[in-house]
Amino acid sequence: MIFVIVGSQKFPFERLIREMDRLKEVGAIQDEVVAQIGTCPYEPRFMRWQRFMDKETFDRHIAECDLLVTHAGEGSIMTGLLKGRRVIAVPRYARLGEHVSDHQLEIARALARQGCIVNVEDIAELGEAIATIDSRALKPYESGNDAIIRRLCAFIGDA
Repeated sequence: MIFVIVGSQKFPFERLIREMDRLKEVGAIQDEVVAQIGTCPYEPRFMRWQRFMDKETFDRHIAECDLLVTHAGEGSIMTGLLKGRRVIAVPRYARLGEHVSDHQLEIARALARQGCIVNVEDIAELGEAIATIDSRALKPYESGNDAIIRRLCAFIGDA
């Protein structure tokens, strides 16, 4: 199952929801798709959706999904990574009225450089990213705290 989330911003993220629905319609996605669409005025026709979800429903979908396709909000990405999910992030853009700044682009690029997510900056590349996700060697996310603890343990062990 693919779980799509756009967060709870007041800005709709119609570009992502429309593309996921289109990919499902044309058969580029065979998996079941469940979406949290927020304030998006477009109502998908080819995937199950809710505008917002209670925590229990949201957590259940995170636990059950094979792939998380999300806006590039730090909380959404981290939720997926910390639950061990493969994550494709699609940043919102200020120039398109999807957010107030392009900080999501910076987040997605940084995590993609670490190799733990796939960053899709051009929505036309989303289908390819989904189709090839199984062949990508994504790294587990390691927080700065984890790295510090690992180094300290190694140092103490050498003492």
